[in-house]
Amino acid sequence: MQDPCFKTRLLRRLTASPDLFRLFDSLPDVCFFAKDCRGRFIMGNRAFLEKLGLNREQDLIGKDDSAFFPERLVEIFLRDDQRVIRTGEPLVDRVELVSNSEGSIDWHITTKVPLMTRNGNAIGIAGITRDFRKSGERWRPHQQFAAVIEHIDKNYNQAIQVEELASLMFLSVNQFERKFKQVFQVSPVKFLTGYRVHRACYDLLHTDHTITQIAIRNGFYDHSHFIRHFRDAMGMTPNQYRRG
Repeated sequence: MQDPCFKTRLLRRLTASPDLFRLFDSLPDVCFFAKDCRGRFIMGNRAFLEKLGLNREQDLIGKDDSAFFPERLVEIFLRDDQRVIRTGEPLVDRVELVSNSEGSIDWHITTKVPLMTRNGNAIGIAGITRDFRKSGERWRPHQQFAAVIEHIDKNYNQAIQVEELASLMFLSVNQFERKFKQVFQVSPVKFLTGYRVHRACYDLLHTDHTITQIAIRNGFYDHSHFIRHFRDAMGMTPNQYRRG
């Protein structure tokens, strides 16, 4: 059982008043969370709890990402958290995959900052994450790719060439790939593959389709092609993901 004083003791060490974090409860489209240096959650706003399918903050506190997310995503989140804590530098506007309470995975824009004590020591991180599609003026660099994302969303189960994505922005392939990677930190091909994987995740949990059927309906060439890319992205096979 989680120590009931765990959260209180940690928050008392911070330079900022814990009450300030409650402001995030008034932002329904923004998920706020905070963790200690071991990756255990110490706080989450209502939107974050809803995304995880939780009703009470008590059900979040003391748990880490492994209680809610696939192994591969946990590794990525932990790596980013530790870098922020180690360097004391924020991670700003990272585009990443985030699971929701229904088991599907969506693209989100995430920012993380270190939680500092009055002595200047980082003892955890605080972060906000927001659905990419609901991002507004603040995320204009990502919004310039709105037509590209919409095209992928509508045609991900078909063959998509980088050339056609570049043409949507009236750029050469080289210009498009360079600009895309600057904003999303991954190549257009990896982004497309990740999108197909996250759509496949939903099918694995919410349909009775075979693995091969799910592979084809989500734009993968065949069963083996799907297995390879799914394992690379999620750290497990589709069958393992389906079994939970």
